[in-house]
Amino acid sequence: MIKLLTLKAISPYAEDTVYKICLTLDPYGLTEDRDYENYEELTKGAIASLEKGEEIIVAAETASYNQLKDTILSQLMIERNDGAAHLTGDGLYEGFTCRALSGLLTFMPLDFTRIDDILKSFISYKETGEVSAEKEPETENPDFDFSKNVTRMVNCLSENEQRVALVTSEATMWIYNLYNEIPSLTKVASFVEILDEEVSEDEETASQSESVKLVGKARDAMLNAGCNFGGAISDIHTAEDEEGNTVYFTYVAVVDKGVAKAKKLSTSNPDDLELLLPNAVTLLCDTVGQRAEILSSPKEEADEDETEVSLPEKKKLPKNMVIFGAVILAIAIIIPLAVLINLMGDDTPTTTLPTLGTQPSVSQTAPTGNTTTDPFGAYSTTMPTQPGGVTQSTAVDVSAPETTAPAIPSTRGLFTFYVFGYGHGVGMSQVGANYLAQQGWTAAEILAHYYYEPNAKIVTGEKYPEKITYNGSLYDTREYLASALESEMGASYSYEALKAQAIALYTFAKYNNYNLSEDAHAYGKTPSELCYRVVDDVMNTGYYIAYGNDVAVTPFHAMSAGVTTSYYNVWGKGIGTTVPYLAGGRKSYGDYLDNNYKSVYTISSDDMKTIAKEKLDVELTGDPANWLTVVTHDKAVREDIGYVSSMSVGGRVITGYDFRIKVLEGKIRSHCFTIVYTPQS
Repeated sequence: MIKLLTLKAISPYAEDTVYKICLTLDPYGLTEDRDYENYEELTKGAIASLEKGEEIIVAAETASYNQLKDTILSQLMIERNDGAAHLTGDGLYEGFTCRALSGLLTFMPLDFTRIDDILKSFISYKETGEVSAEKEPETENPDFDFSKNVTRMVNCLSENEQRVALVTSEATMWIYNLYNEIPSLTKVASFVEILDEEVSEDEETASQSESVKLVGKARDAMLNAGCNFGGAISDIHTAEDEEGNTVYFTYVAVVDKGVAKAKKLSTSNPDDLELLLPNAVTLLCDTVGQRAEILSSPKEEADEDETEVSLPEKKKLPKNMVIFGAVILAIAIIIPLAVLINLMGDDTPTTTLPTLGTQPSVSQTAPTGNTTTDPFGAYSTTMPTQPGGVTQSTAVDVSAPETTAPAIPSTRGLFTFYVFGYGHGVGMSQVGANYLAQQGWTAAEILAHYYYEPNAKIVTGEKYPEKITYNGSLYDTREYLASALESEMGASYSYEALKAQAIALYTFAKYNNYNLSEDAHAYGKTPSELCYRVVDDVMNTGYYIAYGNDVAVTPFHAMSAGVTTSYYNVWGKGIGTTVPYLAGGRKSYGDYLDNNYKSVYTISSDDMKTIAKEKLDVELTGDPANWLTVVTHDKAVREDIGYVSSMSVGGRVITGYDFRIKVLEGKIRSHCFTIVYTPQS
């Protein structure tokens, strides 16, 4: 039995790491202890557990991890050489296991990008008494600090009232993780996940394809987030030169409303590999900062070693994705710190987009002062190995057209709702479950992802009842489950996703004493053979989900807005305040990729006025632009868009879910929305 100790309140990305630790170490009887408000309480709790002879893992976010580890080891008078280190790929935030008092103590950082290495080493230690030694840490250069470059970029953008959208990757997440150090970063930078789309050989040469795709992704990020600039950094790729030597390279792309810039950074010296991506981060930041200054000046200066081209229009593809025309790469040779930056062909474009991670310490050679010269001609620059698990590549278009109100407010106009996801957003997403199943996840893993909590578990051996009541009629349980499964998902879904849905359906019925109303879920379609087979599998094993000694409540929905929302957000008090596995905040991989992820609904101000009177007995008067206001939301999509927990309709505050269901009668697909009012003359 192992006990995991961490704080009660941690970031969503730390929560994801906790989830991975729990999933990996569940076979070893892992339980959680999350009753600590601060690290002082956590330290006391850890020592108390060790005094009882317990085996514990102390986990903390990277910002506090090393200090907490040193504090506890110091109080226990334990030296670093008294235990076993669990190394990470870059040598940062390594884990540590040692005997302490009467128990066994392990430290783990809540870092999604490094925890895989630590868990592998920890399991090796558990089973053999030795740590895994397959990976040597990369050399860390403590002198590298690109926070100055990020600060300069942020200052330039702030001064010129501009914003940048950065495509999510491991390198750009190093920038993201400076938000505590640079508070104004979140005001000028958005981080957008973009789906990688291959470019065929007949459209671009192999040497250009990766840069073209990267420019396209940067452009998409800029447009989707409504920013002035878009930026992206590729992963590290390898190729062979004419002499058969391995060359390592990455691309940096920066775009604005009319110009695209792409630069390739490379090195053939393995000793310089660790400088490649950090210098790419520096290059991106300096370029965005410089472009911000140039575009704000009366006259734009041309760069001698850059070729700038107007961005082509998007081309429609079957999955609403885009590919981009040729971008002429600039050719330059720079040799700082023995890193060669030149233009070379790439043969190994990547498609993996890692989960947000933590910034490693890196090294920099860039100047520290402001510069008006082109940063693309100045620097060079590794990123840790990408994490395993689910790949999520997304192109999230959350833009809405700008509107300009006339000088005299119009009394008539149109309300446009930009809606994200489909359904209430609580519990399991059916589209997300199917996506995970396609990535090789089992039904148990899918259910654990959406309903995870230490006291929640999947029970087997349940004897299903012969009949279930639905909408006042009795149905054979097998027929009921098969028809409901066909109606909710259907044979086009993957087997493990169907299995997860069938278990959730039965659990929901069991929770409601096998008596369900017609609004509980869809029902009535003739089951396919596949759905019968899934139901037989589930019934023969006797699955259901429990929470402690009780039956869990397992709501599900078609598709989230990318992140699930809480029970409380939808249905208010009651169960939502007592069941932590329905607290929301679970990333739903794959939802962004569905064609129905974003929808639009328009209603005239006259119709809105009539509906408000009929449904709420509210008289809407004056400027319609002031009639509907989102008050609070959970930021599921981004800082300004989320599942609406409260909104004002003519001064009356109601929930977003009630507005969707009771006022608009379900005409919008979810209560995750933003509203744009367009006045008409």
